[in-house]
This record gives sequence, C-alpha cells and structure tokens, in this order.
Amino acid sequence: MENRNPQLQRAIKVLGARQRQQIQAVRPQATKLVDKTFYLNVRVDGMSGINQLVDSNTKKLVGVTNFDGNLLNSGRDVVIDSIRSLFTSDGTSVENANWQNSERIPAQLQNADLRLIQTNDMLIDLPMTDTQNFKQEDHRPIATTPLLRAKEEFKLELEFPKGVTVAVGKALFMRLEFRVTEAKK
Repeated sequence: MENRNPQLQRAIKVLGARQRQQIQAVRPQATKLVDKTFYLNVRVDGMSGINQLVDSNTKKLVGVTNFDGNLLNSGRDVVIDSIRSLFTSDGTSVENANWQNSERIPAQLQNADLRLIQTNDMLIDLPMTDTQNFKQEDHRPIATTPLLRAKEEFKLELEFPKGVTVAVGKALFMRLEFRVTEAKK
C-alpha cells in the first residue's frame, strides 16, 4: 500500500486556502476530510472528435460512475491527487466489464487528450498515454493538486485527433479513476 501522506498534506493546504477565501458564516462549520475515488466507466467504441464524458444528465450508478451530474454538491470541494485509466474488451456492458483483465491503451486512444475544465480553468490536460502504465504505481500523480470546486459546473472531455475513430464491432470499455481528498462541511 502506498503512503499517501504527501498528497494529503498538499490537499490540506489547498483546501485551507480555499476555506480562507470564502466568507465565514456566523457559525463556522468544521471541515471533514474524506479519502475517495471518483470513477467513470464508459464504452468508447465508435467515439471520435470531442466527447463529453460527464454532463448534467450523468447519474450516479453503482458500477458505472459515482459522478452525479457535472457539478459537486454544496460544501464538497475536492482536491485531485492522482488519475489512472483502464481499458478492456472483456464484457458486454459497462456494468459487467472485467477490469481485472485490463489491457494496454488501445491504439486509437493513444493520441487522444483527456481534459478536466472548470469555469474556463484547465485543471487537467493530459494525453491518454500519460494516464496508464507508469513505473510501479497504477495511478499517475497530479502534482498541481487541482481543486474541483463545489456548485460550479465542470467538463470532463476526451478529444481524439482529427480523422481518428475507435473501431466499432467489438465492445471497448474505458474506466477513469481520480483519487481525491474531499472536504465535507
């Protein structure tokens, strides 16, 4: 098990700065930190161009995603400390995809870009090849500790190079995982 103390210390600093920015209520509430993983499973065969992976219609569904729309609930700021992607063609739907048989990043996705954007701020902008298979760890550390703010819409998008389409015919699934520290008020 990896030691996540450095990520926790960075998250505390970022969240503390965020809390100091906000106007304090008459009775300040204690903030509770929660270690969490946000995840999203999507079927990617047939995708091309720019794809919004999360939008206002995204509903939390166990085994598919724990995102509930494209904004976080009030009082729940999140600091992202790492990301990883998994791919598999083993399964018939996102609900039963076999992530234990995870595959290397498919050729059509190797040059795609993953972006997380909130209020015109680019929080994450990575090529997909940078989200998988690095050294000993499954998760890629995010050194900038991006803060995803509550009650503000965000976009999670996957952009393919012009003219590239993920082949149709055999199901291909992608799982994105974001390790986060959530501040609950």
